[in-house]
Amino acid sequence: MRKTIIAAALSTMLAAGFAGTASAHVGNRDNDRYPGGNRAEASYLTPARNADIRRDIYALDARIDRARANRVISHQEALGLRRDVRDIQQTYTRYANRGLTVTEHRTLERRVAAVNSRLHLEKRDRDGRRY
Repeated sequence: MRKTIIAAALSTMLAAGFAGTASAHVGNRDNDRYPGGNRAEASYLTPARNADIRRDIYALDARIDRARANRVISHQEALGLRRDVRDIQQTYTRYANRGLTVTEHRTLERRVAAVNSRLHLEKRDRDGRRY
């Protein structure tokens, strides 16, 4: 009888210990990207990064429009470059929802630079075809 009481007490303590550990794990969010887990205010944590990337994307889109209006690049080349810019904008939107990390900011900068260099190449090739 004494063994069954001790076994029951131990199992109850172990179950309570595991439940406490699980609830502490759910409540502990040390790896969150923003304090307090507040997703609504994520963009306020990285305003300079957000503005920098938005400005770069807008400038790239304007350069493509200008090149197309001046007939420096063909319609097909402009469509392809605009598609690349749209992909960057969608990626930015997905990243900015949680606040931009340094790595995400660098990734977006690299992608904008790659499209900028492709635009530069398209302006110089004068063949009217993509790539």
